[in-house]
Amino acid sequence: MRQLLRYSMLWMAFCVMGPVLAQDTVPTRQDWSFSGLTGEYDKAQLRRGLQVYEEKCRACHSMKYLTFRTLTKPGGPELTTEEAKSLASGYVFPIIQDDGQPGERDGTLNDHFISPYLNEQEARYLNNGALPVDLSYIVRARAYDRGFPQFLLDAFIPYSEQGADYLFALLTGYLPDDPEMKANRYYPGGVINMPKPLADGEIEWQAQAHAAQTEEQYARDVTAFLVWAADPERQTREHLGIYVMGYLTVILALLWMLRRMKRRPQN
Repeated sequence: MRQLLRYSMLWMAFCVMGPVLAQDTVPTRQDWSFSGLTGEYDKAQLRRGLQVYEEKCRACHSMKYLTFRTLTKPGGPELTTEEAKSLASGYVFPIIQDDGQPGERDGTLNDHFISPYLNEQEARYLNNGALPVDLSYIVRARAYDRGFPQFLLDAFIPYSEQGADYLFALLTGYLPDDPEMKANRYYPGGVINMPKPLADGEIEWQAQAHAAQTEEQYARDVTAFLVWAADPERQTREHLGIYVMGYLTVILALLWMLRRMKRRPQN
């Protein structure tokens, strides 16, 4: 019995220490403007993130669940209708013409961010057999083990920015001494098929943007944009939730007062 108890304690210690031993590959928790119930998206940051996507990510990755019209809605990059139309017109969509022959047309506001490849086979052929992921919900599909005891706290106070932290860490986690620029300390196995996508000074911000032109800034901005793209209605929903909770609190207080009045002895 004592031996069984000893082995059980050793196993528990191993399970607890496992995440601690891997702390050097665990992404650092970032400070995001949109975190928490009162968080807000930074419109200027989302515009910069969209620019990073257009200049560095669009060539390989699609966002097939995001329409160009969504970019004009409040709470996001808030492009004007003309800006969104101009952006959409830069994408080419295949069509079948009246004579039955294949043709092309420019994008419209109702179109999605199309894949740059004709099909999956072409995508794999041009990327050494790997299929570039769609970025529409990439921050929802990526997470990491925050280790002990943080994962216990997450069970009571959920942390919803794990995907954002991981994506930011991945984009900035390439090892500088790798000649192929594919070694990444945060990717499982240490090597990712995607070469290092960002570098200092590669993107010149538009006239209205005032931010550092560094790899870290590019990664932070495009990550924020992809967080918004995965759930454009998040901010509206959170604000509505606060109003609903306030309303329910008032109703609960009124019901409690009514109950007290009914229990008051009548003279």
